[in-house]
Amino acid sequence: MLSLMVALSKAQPLLTHPISTQAEIGHAPCRDTLKIFSFVRGYDIGIILPSWPTIVSENYVAELEGTVISDPKDGSNGPHVSGEELPFYHYSHDVNINVQPDETPDHRYTNLTPYLVYDGENGIKDTVLRKYMHVEWESGLAMSNYINPLRKLNNEGKSGGFFSAGHERGDVIWNWPSIGDWVHVEGTYVWDRGHPPAYAEIHPARFIATKRNLPTKIWFDDSTSKFATRIDIFASGDGGALRNNRSDVKPFIRRVKMGSKDYDFVVKTNLPKPSASAHLKYRIGKNNADNFSANEKIEVNDSGSIHIVIPWRSEYASDLDIYARSIYLYWDEGNGTAETYPIDEIKVNLSKLYFKKLSEADGEAEVRLFVNVGSDWIFLNDFYGKKGKVLSRGMGKTFKKDWTLNNEFTLYLPHDKNFRVYMAGWEVDGIDDLMGDLLNPYSDCDRKTKFNFKKKLFDIKHMLLAGCMDDEYGEISRLHNSKGLSDTNFFTWSPKDGINDDPCPFSKYPLKDRYFLSYTINKIK
Repeated sequence: MLSLMVALSKAQPLLTHPISTQAEIGHAPCRDTLKIFSFVRGYDIGIILPSWPTIVSENYVAELEGTVISDPKDGSNGPHVSGEELPFYHYSHDVNINVQPDETPDHRYTNLTPYLVYDGENGIKDTVLRKYMHVEWESGLAMSNYINPLRKLNNEGKSGGFFSAGHERGDVIWNWPSIGDWVHVEGTYVWDRGHPPAYAEIHPARFIATKRNLPTKIWFDDSTSKFATRIDIFASGDGGALRNNRSDVKPFIRRVKMGSKDYDFVVKTNLPKPSASAHLKYRIGKNNADNFSANEKIEVNDSGSIHIVIPWRSEYASDLDIYARSIYLYWDEGNGTAETYPIDEIKVNLSKLYFKKLSEADGEAEVRLFVNVGSDWIFLNDFYGKKGKVLSRGMGKTFKKDWTLNNEFTLYLPHDKNFRVYMAGWEVDGIDDLMGDLLNPYSDCDRKTKFNFKKKLFDIKHMLLAGCMDDEYGEISRLHNSKGLSDTNFFTWSPKDGINDDPCPFSKYPLKDRYFLSYTINKIK
């Protein structure tokens, strides 16, 4: 039975890499001119009509397996919440991850990456193979503009759905990947035409299973504990503003057929076997938002792997269901791993946040900050709102530059691993006021389309006088390992590079040292 489910699940692998020039087939330019006083500039909105056409077909579900990557020096340029989005196609900012595909004999994952064709000098084309895959899923958090249907829930610290479905104020965001994690991803395979040359990406994802790079610890009724490999699985048809199964949406929204297939994958434990006689076992926990109507199918192999099938199609589960569960793999001997594999317990405490500059005018700022420590994510605004509001009160709307933090993370750190302490975010400006005011991405290039685009994006009152684009605070990211840590450690870091590039006056500036984060790391004996 399990083999039949697998046969129903696998997408046909691509025979070769797609080429970015294919993204322009059937899509003509749509040029217009902006005139404000003496300022005259031409632009092309054809690259977003549509912005994300499918590469194979609307019904093709791409499958990707590989490792979540970042800058190996400091963990920067890894998983993050995007500081800028095209507002007409989003309710909220996207969670972004880059994945180094696993090698397989049929190249089913590596062939997803595209050849990028650049215009070189003297009309000579330069073709480069992109070595990683980009994945996006709307975050469902941090939105407060009046036209946005997520506004009320988000201001209360609750999720509006998408990749954070079930989140309540102050919760750890349990399902977002971090650096070094292994992932199995499924979703819509598209060209991103908004940043020529077009990139191939999975956008949005509908299924992400994340095997954590760091182990966790599970407890038993007899008060004993074991180290375990944690696999966080989140699946939902609520992918983004343009692809979801919501009611009362505009007619151009594409539906997501979660029940078109079963979802299956194999995961290997990260922990070495304690002895030849040890057996691999598992435990399952449900997370907020889970309402999946069937049980997963699991086969365990004592060589150290587990085969998981989520039977959406074969059990006739609803397209509206959400699967939100964690599976913990552990060896049934000793502490769950080999005696020769030492693991330290680590406590990370965020202690202070200081903004050298809050906003362009140094006035009241609408701050949005996300934090990633080890495997865990938090939305920092959740903890520093006032009167039940996390976006319109407290850190979400403030003149205050000095903040005392009190956020603690516990992680288990093998001596051959490291972990990231990360913070990044943005200060809300005019562009966010347009989020959720959707335009049809399949519109014709006519006067009405050009007028609507220009009226919204170049509005003087709501855009140019409101700060234009959201202003990035920059990225703080540092890697730590057991060898480089003493029993007690104190750190203060700030962004080291980057430019906030914004068309509004006085809005282009370096991000270096714009804000500072202090934290402690303690080894627990």
